[in-house]
Amino acid sequence: MTSLTASELNGEAKLFYLVGPSGSGKDSIINGLRSQLRADSNLLIAHRYITRAVDDSGENHIALSVPEFTHRKHSGLFAMDWQANGCNYAVGNEVNTWLSMGFSVLFNGSRQQIPLAEELFGERLRIIALEVDPSILAERLRKRGRESEHDISARLRRSEQYQASLPEECWRLDNNRNLDSTVSKLLKYIETETTELYIQ
Repeated sequence: MTSLTASELNGEAKLFYLVGPSGSGKDSIINGLRSQLRADSNLLIAHRYITRAVDDSGENHIALSVPEFTHRKHSGLFAMDWQANGCNYAVGNEVNTWLSMGFSVLFNGSRQQIPLAEELFGERLRIIALEVDPSILAERLRKRGRESEHDISARLRRSEQYQASLPEECWRLDNNRNLDSTVSKLLKYIETETTELYIQ
């Protein structure tokens, strides 16, 4: 198991920005990653603040009311915020604090907000793009039972467009098969990026 300990990793702290279409498995991968990190890990996973009640989606987020979110934003408490799917999303300034302390950070981002992430985090940013075959993605969306076939078809079209527009420098992570294998590949990538030994 990869430990990613602070004593072993001597590269510059990085911001790992995980993106992918709805149903691609971002929450499952993040939960799997949490289960494999040791107590002395140099990688921290940031919670997102969302104006959405905690539900069975699998994401361990911090739910805020719209007034709470607005107050925190206007008070400068967010490192990054955006809107999507009728909700407000953010990661807190703790992310910048952790980076300044030498910890690398990963959080669940938005593909549409990659330019903003590039502006805010600069050379520290590493974009990780999940890739899932359209047929597998469609089946995962159907199993969730939240959307009609029409909505699923629309999501698949948007996903294809977004994937085609991803920056060339992003690291693409296949999540079509075994979750444990995907998490292991992600851990290896993070480890090599934070030791500055990774070769494309």
